[in-house]
Amino acid sequence: MLEGSFEKKVIMETILIATDFSSAARNATRYGFALSKALNAKVILFTAYQLPSTHPESMVYLPANDLEKSSYQQLATEAETFDSHATVALETQCRQGPVGDAIMSVAAENKISYIVIGMKRTGKELRKYFGSTVTSLTKKSSIPLIVVPQEAGYSVPKTIAFASDFNDETNIHILEPLKKIAVIFNSAVSVVRVIKKSMNEATERLMKSEKLDWFLACLNHSFEYLKDDNVAKALNNFVKEHAIDLVAVIPHEHSLTERIFNRSVTKDLIFHTHVPLLILPEEVTGEQKVHEESSDSNHKKGVY
Repeated sequence: MLEGSFEKKVIMETILIATDFSSAARNATRYGFALSKALNAKVILFTAYQLPSTHPESMVYLPANDLEKSSYQQLATEAETFDSHATVALETQCRQGPVGDAIMSVAAENKISYIVIGMKRTGKELRKYFGSTVTSLTKKSSIPLIVVPQEAGYSVPKTIAFASDFNDETNIHILEPLKKIAVIFNSAVSVVRVIKKSMNEATERLMKSEKLDWFLACLNHSFEYLKDDNVAKALNNFVKEHAIDLVAVIPHEHSLTERIFNRSVTKDLIFHTHVPLLILPEEVTGEQKVHEESSDSNHKKGVY
């Protein structure tokens, strides 16, 4: 019953794949199409373009219409490359403007469920370019973001690691997009908490969130505790040792009280992860808010 209800929602969902036609972006496009097929979701394949004023050598002005037409032609070529038999519902869109702002604008207009974007890990200049776009999206987006490393191929997310500093005060509905994927793929979810050496391990283990345990009760899930001062390194080692297919994280704003999984840790993961990274926004969407009161009431009653 639970699994069926998720499937009905997924059919109506839309995934936005953002591309600049680079090799890293093409790998993310490949991943996004494969994920969309598995989820039976619609795809919006999107690119942003900038308006150059002139070419210094020839002083030839490039009209906006020509740039837009060229962008749509490139998008059509990409779609043909990655889905030549039209196996997913597809729409192509392009927009002029800064990449991050353009992505968010299109995502907001189309009720996007997930944004898929590529990431190149090596090369200082390319890291700077891709990193600025991706890290900007982690700050702006209220939509889950899937960051795909250039070398990561698509695999069914049978194993998911949720990097957690979750407690019972955290809004549980932030995790709805993660749970949705885990239910559909019958994923095993490892809730991973990194305990810094200055922290009391026994106390941290006792602080396991009952609400989180309840929320994931329909899934095969476990709680794992790692001791290391380098959070990103500890998580990446865990991913390799346990053959994790997808890592999920909630990037927190810095506060007076140190958060283990803050934006700087998320940034490290973006640049160093070898598997796709699901970034869950702290802001709860309207759909999640609708269910908040009823499910919180059920939690108090001990039912789901």
